[in-house]
Amino acid sequence: MKVNYSKILIFYSLENINILFINIINWKHEFKIQVISMQVENEDEVKRYWDKNWPEEVPKSIDYEEISLGQMLRNAATQYPDSQAIYFEGWRCTYQELDALVDQFATALTRMGIKKGDVVLIDLPNVPQFIISYYGIVRIGAVANPIIPLNRYTEIIHQVNDSKGKMLISLDVLFEEHLYGKDLSKMPTLKDIILTGISEYLPPIKAKLGKLLGKVPMMKKWPSGKVNGVTYHAFQDILQKGLPVEVPAVKIDPKKDVSTLIYTGGTTGLPKGCQISHYNLVVNAQQGNVWAQSQLPQLKETMGKGGMFIVLPLAHEFALSVGMNIAISNGYKMILFPKPPEKISKILEIIKKEGATFGPGVPTLWNALANSKEAPKYKGKLDSLVACLSGASALPLEVKKKFEEITGALIVEGFGMSETSPILTVTPFHKYKENTVGFPVSDTLIKIVDIETGTKILPQCPNESCDNCGAEEAEKYIGEICGCGPQVFLGYLNRPEATEYALRKDSKGRTWYYTTDIGCIDKDGYLHIKDRKRDMIKYKGHSVFPREVEDLMYQHPAINEVGVVGVPDPEVGENIKAYVSLKPEYVGKVSEEDLKKWCMENISAYKYPRIIEIIPEMPKSVVGKILRRELRVKE
Repeated sequence: MKVNYSKILIFYSLENINILFINIINWKHEFKIQVISMQVENEDEVKRYWDKNWPEEVPKSIDYEEISLGQMLRNAATQYPDSQAIYFEGWRCTYQELDALVDQFATALTRMGIKKGDVVLIDLPNVPQFIISYYGIVRIGAVANPIIPLNRYTEIIHQVNDSKGKMLISLDVLFEEHLYGKDLSKMPTLKDIILTGISEYLPPIKAKLGKLLGKVPMMKKWPSGKVNGVTYHAFQDILQKGLPVEVPAVKIDPKKDVSTLIYTGGTTGLPKGCQISHYNLVVNAQQGNVWAQSQLPQLKETMGKGGMFIVLPLAHEFALSVGMNIAISNGYKMILFPKPPEKISKILEIIKKEGATFGPGVPTLWNALANSKEAPKYKGKLDSLVACLSGASALPLEVKKKFEEITGALIVEGFGMSETSPILTVTPFHKYKENTVGFPVSDTLIKIVDIETGTKILPQCPNESCDNCGAEEAEKYIGEICGCGPQVFLGYLNRPEATEYALRKDSKGRTWYYTTDIGCIDKDGYLHIKDRKRDMIKYKGHSVFPREVEDLMYQHPAINEVGVVGVPDPEVGENIKAYVSLKPEYVGKVSEEDLKKWCMENISAYKYPRIIEIIPEMPKSVVGKILRRELRVKE
């Protein structure tokens, strides 16, 4: 047997210089990456622990179309010209009509001087203008840069300046709230602003009545002409400038050319722009389709006839990729909600009326729908709805079961992020396992590496559930999750060091994205998400993962939502605190002491919350994810 002494020397040298390694990180970033590369080149082969339970129907590899996003829409319009493409508050258009509008907009942008590689920002909610703008931008090789509609002046300034954006397309009321009257000279690259209104794509009678009754939000007077170096335009005027249509023949390399900049949440500093190629997004749409259609053959029959309900903001990667792109790749009708309706069961009503087939969402949405007073009357009546994809945070089993019982549709959980376009793993439809996010999609690998250096692959956990691991045993199997596949992004804009840290090549030339999420792979090959690196709590030296504690607490019948954080404590390092909101029927009937007693009886001694505080409502992000960072601010 031949012994590779270089492997042993490198391994032990790294093991023995942990302190030096940490000091060098701050001294010279390049050396850190060099050390990591040395270790990665000598890693063991990545093992596909999930293969034994992989759904047999799903191919492990796919022959992907190497096309641009603009071509993906063109293909849908060619194949399903008369199928409905958009439904918005009663307004409708076909794929042929949508493709023509995109051509008009793309032509107009070209006539305004936008060319390949230029960045155009989109500050719009879920309205038809978002889809027309996005696909018009990418069709000519420009870069679409969506802004979360809740972003304010300083956040927009950062996003425009960081991306060197030349143009902004904004809903009039968002512009009025966030930018009107502000100093736009702080965004020197911004030359044009296109304004649009909600009423432009409402049925005429609805638009008129809405304006008269004040139910359609609108800016009374739009700025026009050139003001302080910025020229203002109206969306409908721009569309007219796109006639006659003359879309330029732009050569797009789907694998190399950036289609979309998605800015991260910025929880660890200023938001970073994720550069996502055309190929990344086209591939991820095909991966999602193959995963769903292979296991649910009835979905294949809905192509060109089905519907995708989209409540999450299209500016968020989850909705943009799963809601918009997957819908277009299937010729589905995109059923747009500009915001969640006040009466949440209205979503179920529209799903029934418009024949929605699929939809992306987050646990707070499924929870609200399942527990709405009107939900029971839809039981057995949502025949069109086949499945839903849940993401962003853990889906409580109770919520999953209740939603599936009412709708008859299956919910599976996915795991991913903007950097992975976003789908990395999904639970199987017929082999669901609680508190897991399933297996990697086709052509995708995952591995778990040690948290400290990210250089050592950790073994598979021998238990069926990570809850069976003791504190010391868990340390052997729980680490940072890394993903590898054709959906992994190109890197961060203007952030070479962050890119170099996040994207690392192994000895086989494969690029791995280091997610900063912590998890493990169980004995059946399922991926468990424990938490983010930054959210991990150190209690008496033990690693406690808030998400795991939250999952366990959701088993209490009174708990509606829960967020767990670490609280600085001089004796134990960090104490474990849970913020809890109660279901309406339990308010005033269940106390903090009741919950604490239950936790002591049902959660391991080293990770049950020592402090519990009941609050009326959890702070949430724009997609409904509970914001632990805001809970930490309370402390």
